[in-house]
Amino acid sequence: MNYRKVTLKILFPLLTLLFLAGCQGFSSSRGTPSGPGVYHVVQKGQTLYRIAKAYEINVRTLMQVNKIRDAAAVRVGRRLWVPGAFRVLYVPPTDKSVRTAHKKTKKRKSSGDKKRPPVKNFLSWPVKGTLTSTFGKRNGRNHDGIDVGARKGTPIYAAAAGQVVFSDWGPTGYGLMVIIKHKNHLTTVYAHNSKNWVRKNTWVKKGQKIASVGSTGRSTGPHLHFEVRNDTHPRNPLKYLPSKR
Repeated sequence: MNYRKVTLKILFPLLTLLFLAGCQGFSSSRGTPSGPGVYHVVQKGQTLYRIAKAYEINVRTLMQVNKIRDAAAVRVGRRLWVPGAFRVLYVPPTDKSVRTAHKKTKKRKSSGDKKRPPVKNFLSWPVKGTLTSTFGKRNGRNHDGIDVGARKGTPIYAAAAGQVVFSDWGPTGYGLMVIIKHKNHLTTVYAHNSKNWVRKNTWVKKGQKIASVGSTGRSTGPHLHFEVRNDTHPRNPLKYLPSKR
């Protein structure tokens, strides 16, 4: 057994107190720590006992040096002076705080990743025409909606009641477009319009005229590009629409 090491470990707290009491550990005018030591900032989940254990210092010594009366009342962000330490150490949080954080993260992840099943017939067909392109892969690229061919100027109707959140020229390729936000975290997109009949922030009813079919943007002919999004994720519009047009 290394008696010298054991003796130093036992006497270290006492020597620290004597060192501080002799006015060598604190300035008598300002009470500022001096001598070897570091400041440890208390992080979430850390306790005074775990901090003392990590730095191998007596918890009562740590309390006296930092003028702490209640060890359980140490708050996150508190700067603690750790005498005798030469560098800031990692202090693991309590098992309870780890479990709580893990549960919160798991809950947020599960709620955010939850896929809401499509509701058949929740939407109505936004235009009368011919289905010319479906949802999914098309020429090696993702097609996030369906295309319905119709004559230029054919009325386009809101597929469900909601609020118009966009009515203007859209991103490259979409041309003139309207976006409506509905309940159940759904959003519908109407693109390539020749004219929009509704403005942003207005509320529309299901079946209300909102635009006219056109061929603006990247389009080979007059048609409606129609998208359904669950939050930001594109969904197959046919799963929300009636089977018959």
